[in-house]
Amino acid sequence: MEVLLSNVDACSQRIGKLAYSLNKNRVLFPLSIETVSHLSDEQEESVDALILRYSQSVAMIQDQIFRGIAYAEQEDLSDKSNRDKVLLMEKLGAIRSANDFGTAAVLRNKFAHHYPEAVTNRIARLNLVVEEADFVIEVFKELLAFMKRKGYLTDSDLNLSK
Repeated sequence: MEVLLSNVDACSQRIGKLAYSLNKNRVLFPLSIETVSHLSDEQEESVDALILRYSQSVAMIQDQIFRGIAYAEQEDLSDKSNRDKVLLMEKLGAIRSANDFGTAAVLRNKFAHHYPEAVTNRIARLNLVVEEADFVIEVFKELLAFMKRKGYLTDSDLNLSK
């Protein structure tokens, strides 16, 4: 359980940074070819930070939080794909929708792997990050609530209000 608590704390900090970046950049969205061409270097850097924090948050939830919950629930993930892990989390009641989380993971992969694409596709993907970041923040809250219901976490385990 100590590893789970440590991972939840680290993810909570990353989610906090994601929320900060999301709120800071929300005024820039939705982006268009015109608005993207007029972003300052500082604004571009800020959007890049949002993308990085989004990608890290999705990865931490998928790789550490899901793994910790599975361990606590005595589920073996050793031979499971990421999709199987997400389906398990839905089955356990830790998340509401495996399909919705799958969409967040696909977007994260597109950011992580820099697939070649037209500018309009890139802008559309960037515009999705705002909606998906809100979703990822909500998923983390759902996961915390699930872990509290199951007794894996208590309010006193972490100071999650930061």
